[in-house]
Amino acid sequence: MAEKSEGVPSEACPAFILPASEFFRINTAINVVPGKEQMDDKDIGDIKVLLIEDDEEDYLLVSNLLTEVPAARYQLTWLQTYEEGLRELKKGGYDVCLLDYLLGVRNGLEILSTLEESSERPPIIVLTGQGDYLVDLKAMQYGAADYLLKDQMTEHALERAIRYAMERKKSEDALKESEKQLKRLSSALLNVQENERRAVAAELHDNLGQLLTAIKFNIEGVLARMDPNESYTKDLSVLIPNIQSAVEQVRNMYTELMPTALEDLGILPTLNWFCREFQKDHSSIHLKRSFDASEQDISADLRLVIFRIAQDALKNIAAHSGADHAGISLTSEDGYINLDIFDNGKGFNVSHAMSTACSNCGLGLMSMKRRAELSGGSFQIDSYEGRGTFIKVRWPLL
Repeated sequence: MAEKSEGVPSEACPAFILPASEFFRINTAINVVPGKEQMDDKDIGDIKVLLIEDDEEDYLLVSNLLTEVPAARYQLTWLQTYEEGLRELKKGGYDVCLLDYLLGVRNGLEILSTLEESSERPPIIVLTGQGDYLVDLKAMQYGAADYLLKDQMTEHALERAIRYAMERKKSEDALKESEKQLKRLSSALLNVQENERRAVAAELHDNLGQLLTAIKFNIEGVLARMDPNESYTKDLSVLIPNIQSAVEQVRNMYTELMPTALEDLGILPTLNWFCREFQKDHSSIHLKRSFDASEQDISADLRLVIFRIAQDALKNIAAHSGADHAGISLTSEDGYINLDIFDNGKGFNVSHAMSTACSNCGLGLMSMKRRAELSGGSFQIDSYEGRGTFIKVRWPLL
């Protein structure tokens, strides 16, 4: 801590100083360009620094250190209280914030916690008079860019902390923008995929399905006019079950591609239908189902997402798990829509399956995860070798 000045202005701080008992805000431009005693308006503050510090002496310490930094210009704003500091941070517009750990009865970690998810928050460097590993650890957990001890601060350490914090913020912002672009691309790809499925389903239904049905009716019409005792009548009759089987297969194909029941009946009847079809095709797997969500709570777009995730998950169980028991449930409770799917199969290494090292696996899992997150939900999967797999997807009720 700097030696107390009794309110006497510092040469390094051209702004006046009010008594420490009185709240005030100081905007002071600190010019460190060598050989230049005064600053023009155009030179003020390339780097905007917000200092939230209730001690006047520590303000002078920081101000003096910033003045001594070579080849940089700072515009320093000083606020003394927790409330004013939090309000100013929410406004945005600063390149970096220097935050005192103790602010009267409050502490700076509360500000970090409050603004943890804020996109407007600048990088925050926590300043403290005493070193404390737990405080340091908590500050980092809440997203602090750095943690500095006041009695060990030098102009070089402070400048480096500010510079590194700003560069890190730029990298984080660039990464977030890349993630946004990736989400937009993923969303567009899923929309393209759904449109292609809809087009193929329509083609199967309107052309191939109707063509097979017409052939079946025509053959049945011919058979009705033929002598049932003739050998060629019996030969032709054999075709009817085969054509009917083909009609049913085509119907299943276009129903899985784009289940019309979702629009006509809703998600609960559609899931019940799909589970019955799954049980028919995989009789060795006992499938337990429970659906008691409210249909009104689920939007049309979310119904399709839920169906696709359930469809992919059950297909994975049938193809890879080796399970003889599985379950699926859809519930509405505690402000969330919950989709839970489990099996008692052989399990697998989730990290490996969803990593880039496994080039031929994890695509279904990634697709489910992407669908859940793009629709505003969360996706969690746990699997243990020899103990099965559990998938939990949650969406907040709107």
